[in-house]
Amino acid sequence: MMLCWVDAGPAFGLGHVSRTLALAEALAAHGAPCRMALPPDPTALAWIAASGLPRPIVLPESDPPLPHVLAAAAGATAVVVDVRHPLERPEVRALGGERPLLVVDNAGPGTADADLVLAPFGMAPAGPAGERWLVGPSWVPLRRVFRDVVAGARGREPVVLVSMGASDPGGLAVPVVEGLGRARAAGTALAVRVVANPLAPVWGRLPALLERLGMPPASPVDPERMPEHFAAASVAVLAMGVTVYEALAAGVPAIVLCRTSADVAHARTLEGAGTIVSAGLHWSEERIATLVATLLADGARRDAMARAGRALVDGRGAERVAARLLALVGREEGRHAAERAGA
Repeated sequence: MMLCWVDAGPAFGLGHVSRTLALAEALAAHGAPCRMALPPDPTALAWIAASGLPRPIVLPESDPPLPHVLAAAAGATAVVVDVRHPLERPEVRALGGERPLLVVDNAGPGTADADLVLAPFGMAPAGPAGERWLVGPSWVPLRRVFRDVVAGARGREPVVLVSMGASDPGGLAVPVVEGLGRARAAGTALAVRVVANPLAPVWGRLPALLERLGMPPASPVDPERMPEHFAAASVAVLAMGVTVYEALAAGVPAIVLCRTSADVAHARTLEGAGTIVSAGLHWSEERIATLVATLLADGARRDAMARAGRALVDGRGAERVAARLLALVGREEGRHAAERAGA
């Protein structure tokens, strides 16, 4: 059994959980089950229960998590760590040791001591250490269902999917929906599908807004239904995060909103590859209306973005990461077997 330590909750969103579920799916296909350890976030726990994974280890909010994670890791064949705080070297050394350790998307100094570092949005360091780094969009862990999506069915009113992730602490979905209302009022034919978390504060603001604009109620965020939402979409308006990569794999052209300067740099790279339109940090309802109307009016551009997105993200990142991690596990088990034979 492998142990996966992940962050979840309003302060983190659910991207950590989403990509770890994808990696667990790929590992399970090779007979390598995973168990998650995470904070007591209700949405994350519901996602894990629905996935069929073993019952997770819920980390107490009042205690430092590391001692609990180390206790849970006893006997684990490998450890996967996908947390936001910068990992320090003592943490990584304690978590690794006699078992392979994969660190996901972490800029802490402790990554120098990890056996593998997954940096789907970053760059590998120069030199031999770079061989341990799994870098770039081809390594993004996504569940395999996203590469089977046929998006944006023709011959009907185009659907604009709105998803600001599973937390949306800034309530970005509200001004986005207002912007889509402006686009419709200006004559752009479109339907709207909003996906949000019922436990997020923004959820309480959506019913009245959507009713006023003549739009259907929001759908609860659910990893099992995201492929369905993408299949219905001609365009998506998304916050920068894992959902953007799901859209690329599904062939859905996306307008991407940024929340940090790092998001801006990340989105600029994707836009340069022809896969998204970046709205940047400073956007308005009018800007959203214009971007959506322009993209919906240009079918050739949407088709080109869909092709570019699928070329960049083929949906097999989780399988690649799982293969590298399992190779390390096999190597470590072989070393221990040789040591026992020579004892």
